[in-house]
Amino acid sequence: MTTVVQSLAIIILVLCCFFHQCIGFSPLAALHRRGGSSTRTESRSCYSSRKRFLLFAKATDEEDPSKTKDAATTLNLYGEATIRSESVPPPHDKIHEFFALPESASLLLRGSNNNEIVEITNVDDDLREAYQQQCRKVDASDPTPDDLFYDVTTSGVRFPGLQIMSIATIGTKVIKEGHAGFPAYEFVLIRDATYATGSRVFVWFFNKVTGKDKDNKREDQATQSLNRIRVLPIEDGSIEFECNANLSINIKIPAVLMKIIPNKEKAEKTGGDSLCATLKGDIPCALSGFRQEYMNWRNRS
Repeated sequence: MTTVVQSLAIIILVLCCFFHQCIGFSPLAALHRRGGSSTRTESRSCYSSRKRFLLFAKATDEEDPSKTKDAATTLNLYGEATIRSESVPPPHDKIHEFFALPESASLLLRGSNNNEIVEITNVDDDLREAYQQQCRKVDASDPTPDDLFYDVTTSGVRFPGLQIMSIATIGTKVIKEGHAGFPAYEFVLIRDATYATGSRVFVWFFNKVTGKDKDNKREDQATQSLNRIRVLPIEDGSIEFECNANLSINIKIPAVLMKIIPNKEKAEKTGGDSLCATLKGDIPCALSGFRQEYMNWRNRS
């Protein structure tokens, strides 16, 4: 359900680890100086830090790629979360019908940020093959002819001076007989793309880390995600909706940028913790909306 977490992790790694901890340059200090409160010393310090950063950027752009092609380091980020909704009282004899509705899956894909959802009606062989490959990688159920595909555009992640947008293609499957005979959903991330707008300095660094400055000559970072939504029966006849979501991101960092990362393990832990936090922030709202719509639909049927 959530793809914006990839962008959020990149922002945290880039801005927090790279800028503030390593280079000693804060773009915010340079771009948004506090009027009337900055001293001469602060201005000189800011100028000196900015100069160091610009020199680093120049050296990075001029470095011979052939010397660092094989020296790239991969940061492995992983986050997982399991969230349950509030219980729903019986009856549930029509719940299979509700799960079969395309708009029911859209509720979950829309998430807490009201993402834009567009169903892909013209599914070509390349998309189906990519979907099958991702299903194998994340240990999802085998694809079926009834699976649906969506392009999901997130509302974006905003950070002072930078905005990251994400477009993801997701395959959706209804498992008719899941846990205890109830239906379930599987959402598999097939591919995604991110782009940045805002401050030139921030955008430059984002493009440098993600490889977007190379016109796709570098491999894109590998991202896998599987979200399962299942129904859990309770002894009194009620049910709960449970979501188990995981997201794995492998980001290839050029050797010249790895020189300024203080600790690879710490960066991976920070990124993984951020993925978990974002999943836990997005899922409860989506499950709550799904639960409410199910009760409304049941009462109308």
